[in-house]
Amino acid sequence: MLSYQIHTARLILRPFSIADADALWDYSGDPEWGRFQGLADPYTREEADRFLAGLLLRDRQMQPTWAMTIGGAVIGIVSLKFEAGHRIAVLGYGVHKKHWGEGLSVEAAGAAIGQAFEKCSLLQRIRAHTDARNSGSIRVLQKLKFKHEGTLRSNGFFSGEFVDEAIFGLMRTEWSDGRLSKLHP
Repeated sequence: MLSYQIHTARLILRPFSIADADALWDYSGDPEWGRFQGLADPYTREEADRFLAGLLLRDRQMQPTWAMTIGGAVIGIVSLKFEAGHRIAVLGYGVHKKHWGEGLSVEAAGAAIGQAFEKCSLLQRIRAHTDARNSGSIRVLQKLKFKHEGTLRSNGFFSGEFVDEAIFGLMRTEWSDGRLSKLHP
C-alpha cells in the first residue's frame, strides 16, 4: 500500500477531502488548465464537485490519488492507476496554472513514482499519455526520464477536433539507477 502522505522538498501529497472543493474548482475551472485535459469546456462548479466525489471514492489499492499541496493549499493532483496485477501503472498529474514552470509537477510525480517502485515489487512499468501539443507535460515526462514510445494519430477528440496522443514509458530498471536522488535534493 502506498503512503497516504508523501513529503517532498516543497510539497505534501495527501488524499483529497471534501474540504478541497473550492481549491479543486479554482484550478480545474480554468480554460487554460482544461485545454489539454480533454475537456470541451472548463469544469463548472458542479462538474468539479462530481470529479472530487469520484476522487474520494477511488480505491487506493488500484488508483491512489493525492492532492498536491503547498503551504496547506491544494494546487494540483497526481495519481497512479494500476493495471495487470500491479505490474503496470498509468501516471496522471496536473497543477494550477499559477504554478506552471516551477517544477512542482516533476517533484510530485517523481515522489509518487518513487513510492510506487519502492512499495510495489511487481511494478515494472509506468506509462503516461498526453496531448502531443502539450509541451509542458512532455517536458515534465522528459525530466522524469520517461521515453517517448510513440504517437497515436487522431486518438482523442476534444473541443471539436481530433488530437494526437503522445505515449511515454518508464521502466523500473530506468528509475532504479539513482534518478530519484537527482530529482529530489
